[in-house]
Amino acid sequence: MVIKYNTAIFIFIKYFILIVIILMFSSCTTSNKHNKYYYFNNYSYSIKWKKFYSNSKNILDIINNDKYIIIAKYNGLIQIIDINCGRKIWSKNFFHCVHYKLLNNLKLIKIFLIKNNIYLFTNQAEIYTINVDLGVLIWYTNTVMPITSKLLLINHLLIIYSNNILQAINENDGTTKWITSIYSNMVSSNNIITPVAFFGIVVVFNNNGIISAISLDQGNIIWQRYVAITKNKLTNMICNQVEPLIINNTIYSININNHLMALDLYSGKILWLIKIYVISNLLYYNNHIYCIDDQYNLISINILNGNIIWLQKKINLHNTTIFLMCKYYLIIGNSRDFIYIFDILKNSVVYCIKIKNFNINKILLLKKNNFLILFNNQIISIVTNFKY
Repeated sequence: MVIKYNTAIFIFIKYFILIVIILMFSSCTTSNKHNKYYYFNNYSYSIKWKKFYSNSKNILDIINNDKYIIIAKYNGLIQIIDINCGRKIWSKNFFHCVHYKLLNNLKLIKIFLIKNNIYLFTNQAEIYTINVDLGVLIWYTNTVMPITSKLLLINHLLIIYSNNILQAINENDGTTKWITSIYSNMVSSNNIITPVAFFGIVVVFNNNGIISAISLDQGNIIWQRYVAITKNKLTNMICNQVEPLIINNTIYSININNHLMALDLYSGKILWLIKIYVISNLLYYNNHIYCIDDQYNLISINILNGNIIWLQKKINLHNTTIFLMCKYYLIIGNSRDFIYIFDILKNSVVYCIKIKNFNINKILLLKKNNFLILFNNQIISIVTNFKY
């Protein structure tokens, strides 16, 4: 009798724990119906769907297009989510497709979504190209070194930068077209350096302060320029790895002291330089560049002469983590649960969201001014139906 009694108690505890786990999981997932929320200035928005993802420490990145959300984990697992309903489309580890077993210390370090392909880069200098719709491996190859930059696709060539080496790989089959070594008399680091391209020229901003312009066809260096000379000595760049802009044959970037400068694309000549300490990325709209300075001012700059058009001090931009452009709106998010929608034509905030109990880590833009919000690397929500 005692044994049967203890067995019954054990079974009861087992099912009780199971029910608690199911209730906890279901509480983290909402239905696909639009749930309306209100925030402090009486405007409203809707949550189309929300889903909780566990093991957030294993997530490398979350990216998207207008159809899918791609969740990538360090172990190589890729999960594709339908952006309309949050349903999983497919999930696969492509490391096993190539190696048949997980290699020691092999991990995913970068993921990019360009057109209809996903590009996976590993710490072992590998690149996997996957069709996002079908979840099949198109081709696989090795790069010279593990990638340390943002991937660039131009004229059917994938441009990869890594520790002073620029490599061009054919988009269709993964064969290498050319490899160029960019001169540097400084020890390179693993900082993210972003190549940009315009009319057959690839421009690379190295972490030692050297700007190089390379021919896209042959990979030969057209010109190089030092922008990191301080008191006749080269020093490491201290800028926030801001992605440069190329507009009308002019390069707009950040120099050694985090000041904004404009250079001629074909010669490297500095056209103008503004002594403001830029701490954000650069956004462009209608001949103006928008950025945030170290005094947390929102600044509008004329790209033709570098003149400051206006300087906005009324927004609390402390702890800003998101700074994006969608049409003529700036989307600004911070680590204190606020999202501001700033109309650059009206020079004022037209929308403000306060989300309680969650820090905003990432915002991914969708079409029609909708955007995806990632909370604490765990909760993904599609926010829609803005009314302002």
